[in-house]
Amino acid sequence: MYKLGHYVLSKIDPEFAHNLSIKSLKMGIYPTFKNQNTESLEQIIWGRGFKTPIGLSAGFDKNAEVFPALFKIGFSFVETGTVTPLPQKGNPKPRIHRFKKYDAIVNSLGFNNKGLDQFRKNILNFSNRVDYKDKVMGINIGNNKNTIDILDDLKILFENLYRFGDYITVNLSSPNTPGLRDNLKGNNFDRIVKEIYKLREQNNSKIPILFKISPDISPQDKKDIALIALANDIDGLILTNTTVDKSILNSQLSGGLSGKPLAKKSNELIRDFYTLTSGKIKIIGVGGIFTAEDVIQKMHYGASLVQLYSSFIFNGPYFINELNRDLSQAIQEMGYKNISEIIGLQV
Repeated sequence: MYKLGHYVLSKIDPEFAHNLSIKSLKMGIYPTFKNQNTESLEQIIWGRGFKTPIGLSAGFDKNAEVFPALFKIGFSFVETGTVTPLPQKGNPKPRIHRFKKYDAIVNSLGFNNKGLDQFRKNILNFSNRVDYKDKVMGINIGNNKNTIDILDDLKILFENLYRFGDYITVNLSSPNTPGLRDNLKGNNFDRIVKEIYKLREQNNSKIPILFKISPDISPQDKKDIALIALANDIDGLILTNTTVDKSILNSQLSGGLSGKPLAKKSNELIRDFYTLTSGKIKIIGVGGIFTAEDVIQKMHYGASLVQLYSSFIFNGPYFINELNRDLSQAIQEMGYKNISEIIGLQV
């Protein structure tokens, strides 16, 4: 039934299909799986227990409506959002395009979400539930399109949400909000990092704060970000967001490209940042993960955890459970007791 449902969803408008998927998850229409033996995949990072390194990236559960259901189909951690202080419609439709030939997706969504108040209410609806206590939920925050100073929005979001997540991600890398990626430039990035960590200290919080980085940065930006990350002892980097390089598709569509064509760029940035930071900054690798071998490659280059999105869309609800199983088997066949042993082996 679920395979048939996924096939139907794959044939209709992508954004409509996404909305139907959210409704199905809210109604409990999804397969669940028995807990696998994940001992070889388990890690403690930032004081949080990750049953496997496989998580769902931001953009699927934008409004924190279905993350407990996503845990049940196999994700060890789910990053909700991106949430902005005020509700936002995003960019004009159509704004999601599938390219099955390339296992790729192009989106120009533009941080469409229901805003901070609804986001927080949705999380509180799950606050007394115990069925995801051993899972990790991240919150991805971003600015409204018309905000002049991004820190105004980031401070509002942090102060209202830091109690509700296991980590916070500051999104500075979407190509679909004008000017957002300028915040990855040296002085701009340094200012944001310092202010957000100061805000954490003022609130007597220890929640990990991560920063999501663009794959399209210059070599100098790369060095600057790495130095700033080390100087401020940041908790982690998410590498990477979507790329504006869509040359493989021969398409003039606006927006960011995700899926298999992003894998090479993502892997290069993971390797470079792991080297530039001497492995001292935790990395979540994102981009083009479709197999256990893809996960292993990103971890070989320095990622401690990974996130995916496009492969979940293309392969459906059984995919995550199968990927966890394949990854566990691969680690055992490689002769390692725990997956953490492979981090950075090819750097």
